[in-house]
Amino acid sequence: MQIIRRMLVACTAALLFLPGCGGSDSSTGPTPTRVIAVASGDGETAVVVGSVTLGARLTDGAGAPVQGAEVTWSVVSGGGSINPTSTTDAAGVATATFALGQVAGPQRARATASGVSSPAAFTVTAVAGPASQLTKSTGDGQSGYAGSPLALPYAVLAQDQYNNPVAGVTVNWTVTSGGGSLSAPTSVTSTAGAATVVHTLGPSVTAQTVTAAAPSIAGSPVTFSSTGAVGIQLVSTVPVPANYGLHDTYVRDGLAFLCVWDEGIFIYDIGNGVAGGTITAPRFVSSVKTAGGNVHNAWWYHAPGGSKRYLFVGEEGPGSVGSASSGSIHVVDVSNLAAPVEVGSYTLAGAGAHNVWVDEVNEILYAAFYNGGVVALDVSGTLPANLATRELARIRPGGDGNTYVWGVMQYQGDIYASDMLSGFWRLRYAAGSFSIVGGGNNVPERYTSDLWAHNGYGYTGGWGYRGAQAGNALKVWQLGTGAPALVDSVITSGITTVSDVQVSADGKLLVFSTENGPNAGLHVHSLAGSPGHPTPLTRYLVSQGLHTATVETIAGRTYVFAARNPASPALLIFDITSLTP
Repeated sequence: MQIIRRMLVACTAALLFLPGCGGSDSSTGPTPTRVIAVASGDGETAVVVGSVTLGARLTDGAGAPVQGAEVTWSVVSGGGSINPTSTTDAAGVATATFALGQVAGPQRARATASGVSSPAAFTVTAVAGPASQLTKSTGDGQSGYAGSPLALPYAVLAQDQYNNPVAGVTVNWTVTSGGGSLSAPTSVTSTAGAATVVHTLGPSVTAQTVTAAAPSIAGSPVTFSSTGAVGIQLVSTVPVPANYGLHDTYVRDGLAFLCVWDEGIFIYDIGNGVAGGTITAPRFVSSVKTAGGNVHNAWWYHAPGGSKRYLFVGEEGPGSVGSASSGSIHVVDVSNLAAPVEVGSYTLAGAGAHNVWVDEVNEILYAAFYNGGVVALDVSGTLPANLATRELARIRPGGDGNTYVWGVMQYQGDIYASDMLSGFWRLRYAAGSFSIVGGGNNVPERYTSDLWAHNGYGYTGGWGYRGAQAGNALKVWQLGTGAPALVDSVITSGITTVSDVQVSADGKLLVFSTENGPNAGLHVHSLAGSPGHPTPLTRYLVSQGLHTATVETIAGRTYVFAARNPASPALLIFDITSLTP
C-alpha cells in the first residue's frame, strides 16, 4: 500500500507540470515564436540629411503585442544613422529616428529582436535639398560652322549642397558675344538636374559666348564658349541610279525634283511634310518617266491663280554643238504628287531643249533650244497635249550656224541668253515677237555655258576653249540699258568647265560648279565687296566635279543642291550659310 500511495502522489505532482502525464490536452503547446513587422515610417520621403521616425511592432506567435522587449536597429544602405536599440511599449511598438545620409534616392534600415526569424525592412526616399550650385555639364569648347547649330547642346546641372541633382530649376540663357541665336530663352532642369539649349552660331569666326543663370541660385551664371568657322558643309547625300545619273535639281516649297536622266523625275520631300523628309534626311515621294527620257531640267510652275499643277521637264537628246540637237519639253501633271503623270509636250523640229525659265506673272515659258535659239510658249490655263499651238515666238540670236543657246533667264523685264557659240545676249519679248537689245559675239575664246543676273550684273560660265587658255572662266557683265559690258573674268585653273552659275538670294554669294581636273567641285565667291568683282571664299573639291549646282534659301539658311556625276551619281546637299558675310 505504501508503494501504491507513493506512486499516486508522484503522478499527481507530475500532472501539475506535464500535461501529457495521465491524459492529453491539445489546447496548449511549446513556447510561441516572435514576429517583428513594420508599424510606421516605411515608404516615406524626406530631404537628404533629414530624419524620419520608424516604428516596428513585436508580437508573439499568437499575435499578441510583446511589451518591454529590446529591438535592435541598423542602417542597411544610404549612409545615414539610426538609434542602435529601443524598447517596445504596451502596444509592442518600438521607435527609432532614422537620420538620412547625403545621397538622394532610396535609403534602407531594418529592425530585429530576440526570437525573431526575419527583420522588419524599411525604405525611405531621400530627395535633394534646395539647389545651391549651377555647373557646366556638356557642350563647352565646341567649334562649328558660323550660322549653323552646334553639334551638341549646352547643358548645365543644378545641384544641392551635397551634389544631388535638383529638378524644376528654371535656367535663363543669354548670348553674350558673337551673335547667333538660342533654341529657347529658358529651360527647366529635368529629374537628372540638367537643362539644355542649342546654340546656332553667329557670323563671327572668333569665340562666341552664352551664359546660363538660375535666379534661385545666388552667383549662378556660368559661361559657355564656342568658336565659329566658315566653310562648305555637306549635310546629306541622295544616291541615284547610275543610268548616267543626275542632272539638274529644282527646289521649291520643300520639295526637290531630281532630273535623273533616263530614270525620269524623282520627287523628294526635304521639308514639305508630304513624306516627313528634311534637308538632312530627304524622303522619296514618287517618280515619273517622261516619254523621251534624257531628263535634263525641270520647273514646277506656280500659276498666278494659285495652281501648282504643272511641272515642265526639259529633255536633252543627242546633238552636235553648233549644228544639231534634239529633245522636247514635256508637261507633267503633279497635282497628285504621289502619282505624277505626263499630259503634254512641245517639240521644235531639228532642235533640242536645254534650260528653261518661266515668267509666272505673265505665264510665259522661255526655253533655250540649242541651235533652235530661244522659244516663248504660252503656258496659261489648262494646257493641250501638244503645245505647238501655244508657241508665241522664237529667235536665233547669233543667226544660222552661230546659235547654240545654253540657257535663258528673265531679269528686269528682259530675257538674257547664254549662247555656246555667240556669247551673252540681251533680248526683249513684246507683242508676240523677240528683238535683240544688244550683246552677242563677245566671248570668242570659250564656249559659253550657264548664266545668272542679279543686282545689275550678269555672270556667265564657260567650257572648253577655242584658243590656248588655262583653266576656265566665269565672266562678269555690267547690265545697263544696252548690251552687257564685260567688267571682270574670274579664272579657275585646273578645270575644263564652269557649268552652273547662280547668285544667292541675298546677293552676297556667287556659286558655281566646275568639272574635270584637280580643282573640280563647288566654288563660292563673295559679292559683298563688289558684285562686279567677285572674291574667292572657299571651295569643296569633288573627284570629276559637280555638273550642276542650284542655290536655294530655306528657312533662312542657304543650301546648294549639286549633282555628282558620273562616278557614284548622287545629289549632294551643302549648307553654305556660314559663308554669308
